[in-house]
Amino acid sequence: MPTAANVIDLRRMLSERFPEAHAGLEERPLQCLSTGVPGLDQVLGGGLPRGELTELVGDGDGSGTAQVIHAVLEQAERDGRFLALVDAADSFDVDAPTLRALRRLLWVRCRGADEALKATDLLLRDRNFPWVILDLKPLPVSALRKISASVWHRYARIAEHQGTTLLVVTPQPMVGGVAVRVESRARLTIESLRATPSENIAGLRFQLLRAVEAGLRMGGVA
Repeated sequence: MPTAANVIDLRRMLSERFPEAHAGLEERPLQCLSTGVPGLDQVLGGGLPRGELTELVGDGDGSGTAQVIHAVLEQAERDGRFLALVDAADSFDVDAPTLRALRRLLWVRCRGADEALKATDLLLRDRNFPWVILDLKPLPVSALRKISASVWHRYARIAEHQGTTLLVVTPQPMVGGVAVRVESRARLTIESLRATPSENIAGLRFQLLRAVEAGLRMGGVA
């Protein structure tokens, strides 16, 4: 299947290639939440799909995932929304966001994957948080590989039912059942410290690895 420039192009391509899968389905506008990261929003066709599970992959240090989290928090503050961050390794830099943005944040500091997964399960059921971010990136890959695939499928069902946008940050692709998987292609260096946060965010680049149209999820089209 050819690579889509963004989610909107992919939705159109799937509709043309599998018209029978859309028979009897009402056309629904794609509802997205802007991340505040221009490059990421462009790849996603406007932002993270609401009520869906999205995986952001960032390999190694300087991949830009921390900057994405900070940008999402700032965007949530501008939109007047609350955000819950489940910090699996207690690694969030609380000095990076503005004080106004921090007032919109519930920061759940965890000690490992088990605590983080339990906290995420609870937060997804709370309609007070339209945004939930689960940051697993700092944890060892060996520990993350032990997470049952059923966890991700359960999260996807809850997010869809509650209308919650869940972003899972990982060091490698490992989340099953995601609506969208996108990889950060940034390589921030010591030189990036000389740039402003907004300049670093504007320079982040991403590649869409997977996108599943919501109406085709159960049909197995990926």
